[in-house]
Amino acid sequence: MRIGVVGDTHVGEALPALPAEVLDRLAGVDLVLHAGDLTEPGVLRDLGALGPVVAVQGDHDRDAGIDLPVARTVRVGGARIGLTHGRRSRLVEIPAAALTLARGRITLLGFHRAMRRRFGAVDCVVYGHLHLPFRGRLDGVDFFSPGAVYVPESQAGYHADSLRGRAYMRFRRMLPEAARQPSVGVIEVRPSGLAYRVIPLETGGGR
Repeated sequence: MRIGVVGDTHVGEALPALPAEVLDRLAGVDLVLHAGDLTEPGVLRDLGALGPVVAVQGDHDRDAGIDLPVARTVRVGGARIGLTHGRRSRLVEIPAAALTLARGRITLLGFHRAMRRRFGAVDCVVYGHLHLPFRGRLDGVDFFSPGAVYVPESQAGYHADSLRGRAYMRFRRMLPEAARQPSVGVIEVRPSGLAYRVIPLETGGGR
């Protein structure tokens, strides 16, 4: 079984529509997970052309009138997958981001443990929010982010007028080039376990 994973589409807010390439790259999947920040309800309809869609609330979705669960657990082929956007309280996230930047790391301090605490027994936690693809494992649980359909590098002067925005873009410049490109993901549910793949997009939120 193949699961398409999408995050941070930001349609209507940053992108005019869901790029057709998203549907092309995920053709043939049996299920779609959206890790939040749809920002346009029509994204669920568009992804529904691929198959059933399970989505969670992103921090930009409330303003668009979208009301979804913050976290959901999906059972697929015996695997338990936790799905969440990834936003934490600013009281936690801003200091963590500052320390991460100061140390030259590309993973927010404490982030994956915080995501893990949102779920009971799961085999994998899927998230978005950071606009950064990731595959890793912690305390016996896989963590997977497909990256983002929209990446801020595509928008000239992104948050240049705010200290937080400038710090975020400074962090983004530390990332490898491939991590700053738009992407989606696929999870394959196999008898031996879960396998993860990030699929770069040539269109969408790229430069």
